[in-house]
Amino acid sequence: MTKLADAIQAARVASTSPPNPAHARDAVLTILAAAAEDERVIANLKDVPAGRALLRFTDTQEAIEFQAGDGRLYAEAADIKGKGPKVDATGATWLGLVAGTLKPWLAFTRGMVVARAGLTELRWLQQVAERLQQAYER
Repeated sequence: MTKLADAIQAARVASTSPPNPAHARDAVLTILAAAAEDERVIANLKDVPAGRALLRFTDTQEAIEFQAGDGRLYAEAADIKGKGPKVDATGATWLGLVAGTLKPWLAFTRGMVVARAGLTELRWLQQVAERLQQAYER
C-alpha cells in the first residue's frame, strides 16, 4: 500500500464511528500531504485551474491553507482568520471529502460546505474534491 492508501484507509476506519473533531484537521492534513506526493493525484489535477481556499473547520475553529490545480497540491495548518477565500464545513465533512467516503456532489449541493467567498470557489473546490476521489479509484 502507498502512503496515500494508508492515510485514506485509516480515515475510513475512523469514520465508522463519529470522528473526534479535535483530530479531524490532522487526519485531513495527513491525507492531503500523502495525496500531494501521489503521481495519480497530481496527474488528475493537471487540467484543473489553480486556486486556493482557507478550509475552515466549524466545529474546532481550525483551518487549513489549501492550494490545488495545474498539477500541484499544497496544504498546511493555518489560522482560522487567514488569507484567502474562506470555505466552512465540519471536520467530519472535510474528512469525508478527502477520504472519499462523502461524494462531492452531495456535500456541495446539500449545503454541507459553505463558501464565504462565492460560487466560483465552491465550484473549484468541488472539482478538486472530485478529481482527488477519481485518483483514489485508479
